[in-house]
Amino acid sequence: MTVRLSRLAAPGRPLDQSCSVDEKNQTKRLPDRRSVSVKKVALIDTAHWHVPLYLDELEKSGVEIIGISDPTDTAGPALARKFGTPCFATCEQLLARERPELAFVFGRHIDMPRTANLLLDHGIPFAIEKPCGTRAADVQQLALKAAQKQAFVAVPFIFRLSDTMKIIQGGEAPVKLDHASFRFVAGPPSRYLRAGNPWMLERDIAGGGPLINVGVHMIDLFRTLSCSKIVAVSAFATALINKLSIEDFITVALQCASGAIGTIECGYTFPSAPGQQREFTFSVRAGNRFFRSADKGIEIIRDGVNGIEHEFVPAELDTDVYYADFVRHVLNAVQDDSLAIADFRDAAAVLDLVEAAYRSASEGGRTIHLSH
Repeated sequence: MTVRLSRLAAPGRPLDQSCSVDEKNQTKRLPDRRSVSVKKVALIDTAHWHVPLYLDELEKSGVEIIGISDPTDTAGPALARKFGTPCFATCEQLLARERPELAFVFGRHIDMPRTANLLLDHGIPFAIEKPCGTRAADVQQLALKAAQKQAFVAVPFIFRLSDTMKIIQGGEAPVKLDHASFRFVAGPPSRYLRAGNPWMLERDIAGGGPLINVGVHMIDLFRTLSCSKIVAVSAFATALINKLSIEDFITVALQCASGAIGTIECGYTFPSAPGQQREFTFSVRAGNRFFRSADKGIEIIRDGVNGIEHEFVPAELDTDVYYADFVRHVLNAVQDDSLAIADFRDAAAVLDLVEAAYRSASEGGRTIHLSH
């Protein structure tokens, strides 16, 4: 009998691409941090299209939103009215007046490292939207600082909470991955204009286009599943459709030390409409199992004793629903003093691969060999 898997089962969380033994032996609780029953929460730099995905679960949780910041003065005032709380022009002003027990950080990609440094200096646990910055070096600095301060930081690499991850792992971690292909094509750039986030279309501020925005999720998923160092990256990209400073579409190939190969395609080219906003498909070969996305679930094909066997497992493939799971995870992790599903170390490793892919694409697809 096929059953739907719980989205809240504990995910694997490798410290690096080699899934270190130290991580497997690590205790759940972090040293020298007291558990906190979270009651007071701040929302930082709320001019971001993902904010609505967090709100329902925050309201259900019963926490108090004690402050909101929004330098753009666009989304913040309405949120402040919704929660009956003050709206500040900057994170600094908010922290001068309030002391949140937890913050959720959004905002422009280029501003994220500055905001993160401020919260680390104030000793406030926080969750911060991917990609956490536009440069891997900046996020690596944040990872070192967070480790030194033994700070709680969570990054929503939501595939780690997904049915997709759990079904492919099938209770086994690490999985011996042979190859994987992921395709995530979102709607056109105009959706960011409608959402009040025009900065997403400027490379200098966003750091890039669909790869640094949606592709990071699939890079993290491949890293987590492969459990092997990625040693080479190549990519091709085009900006001919919308003629912006960011790419319209990009295809990336990742090669692991284990021999596993991953391909990732992502773009802003899907003609989205209500009820159908994107294309998300994938196929994965792991040992004697072949997984592929299907309508409302995942098909598993394997060699059985009596020939080829097919199994269909219901799964939620709409990635938006996992942000509510992420909010619950963060609130529970802070309260239980436990590890986040992903942190700055993971974000820095992913951005390192994003930078390599952009470099390859700018050089006509030249293979970038990585040293770690």
